[in-house]
Amino acid sequence: MKRDNINYLAVGSLVIIGFLLLLYMLYRLTGGVDENDAYTVYYPNVGGLGEGTPVTYEGYKIGSVSGIWPERDQQRTRYRIEIRVRDGWRIPKDSVARIYSEGLLAETVINIDEGSSSEFLQPGDRLDGVLGADVFAAVNNVANSVNRMLQSDVRPLIENLNSRISHLGEQMDTRLPQILDGLQALVDTMQQAAGSLPRMLNASTEAKVGRIVSNSEEISGNLLKLSQGLLETRKAADTLLNQSGSTVTENRDDIRRAVTALRLSLEELSANMETILRNLEGASHNMNEFSRQIRQNPAALLNAKPPREQGVGNE
Repeated sequence: MKRDNINYLAVGSLVIIGFLLLLYMLYRLTGGVDENDAYTVYYPNVGGLGEGTPVTYEGYKIGSVSGIWPERDQQRTRYRIEIRVRDGWRIPKDSVARIYSEGLLAETVINIDEGSSSEFLQPGDRLDGVLGADVFAAVNNVANSVNRMLQSDVRPLIENLNSRISHLGEQMDTRLPQILDGLQALVDTMQQAAGSLPRMLNASTEAKVGRIVSNSEEISGNLLKLSQGLLETRKAADTLLNQSGSTVTENRDDIRRAVTALRLSLEELSANMETILRNLEGASHNMNEFSRQIRQNPAALLNAKPPREQGVGNE
């Protein structure tokens, strides 16, 4: 009997020690109430959050959510979140607590984005809360966009393509026999032409083809020589133009003086043109009178006396 009591006492002691160790491990895992610093965060939506939700600092776990309380103001309901982090963990004042989820199946956490301020929050202060991207809402928006695209773009395209294919099938059903008949007629014509081809390729035809080829080669040679001659002519013309240009450049002053003298001569001739024309007209009248007198009396030309010279001695 005494031995049984000792066994019971040993078993009970082991159970109590194990229970105490379990409580201590749970206390250490949660960080302990006295070893945590409490901060407050406000969110308009706490979807995915609950007591015990992990709290991370730039991805490193430092605590968890200890409580969620709704608060109603004049406009809407918001939610006060109390988080507890490791004792002495320094958080800059401009840090932001963001609700974050790595994926569709990952757990939701509150991640604290570290700020750049040199001042730090005190336990009990308020952290600025920011809602993270809602993965399910984003997936839903993408699905809605894809659905609208399928309804407005893809379905009409498929229907149009289906109608085109149906129309093409009808055209093929009606036109394909005609096309096949035309192909058969073409094949028959080609066979007939192939049968007459040996008769065309006789010795005389081969000689003519040879002469055509040789003439073509001669013509190409002549064209080559002609192009070379034209090239040389172009070079000579370029040289002549260059020489003309240099000559004009060198004799620019002489050419300018000659042009000026010619312009003055033309101006003088234009000024005296009326006098010259009047003299020519008088000479024409005199010539007409002289010719008229000769026609009337040709002897006057033979019996004419020389004109009397008048001078100082003959006055």
